[in-house]
Amino acid sequence: MQLSMVLVTLVLIDSLDSQCPNRKTDLANVRKRRYLNFPDQTNMVLTMSLLKAFMTHAPSGWNLALEVDVLFPMPDANFTNAHYRRKLHHRQRREFWEQIQNAIDLHSVNGKACILRSVCEAKKYLAPPGKSLVHDLLRALFIAPLHDDEFHDEIRGTYDEVLDPGLCSNTFECPLSILHTILAFNRVKY
Repeated sequence: MQLSMVLVTLVLIDSLDSQCPNRKTDLANVRKRRYLNFPDQTNMVLTMSLLKAFMTHAPSGWNLALEVDVLFPMPDANFTNAHYRRKLHHRQRREFWEQIQNAIDLHSVNGKACILRSVCEAKKYLAPPGKSLVHDLLRALFIAPLHDDEFHDEIRGTYDEVLDPGLCSNTFECPLSILHTILAFNRVKY
């Protein structure tokens, strides 16, 4: 009884929807780009907590709580308007590469060579798209879209070596593999 009422209701809604005289195009075919804006100065907070209980005497004791807050600024209207219809992901990829390079350089290792090695390893060793979320995230970070002219403009002067078609045939002065290090965490058995 309830199923038939639901079907009748769906048929009525569909017939009313298809007979609307004010609609020129099907709403299912209209797709506009949407942006998510937050109020100014909005941050997302990631809180990591560690709690340890110490028994001084039964049944009471002390609790030691350690917390670390990491703030991530959220995009506001000014950010969205400034970057409307621009490919931010190329700049964000280059900035991420530079941050990783600077972190590796602090340990007296050639950070640029490690980034270039990771770009080549991402082409060879990552699973096909859709097989692993971790591999898809690493692909988004380390695959260089060589067919995109905006990417060429963004990395010009910093990572020009990526544009060389014979890059992956070179040997790199990097003793560690960023991808293999990250993927090793994925194999840990608990």
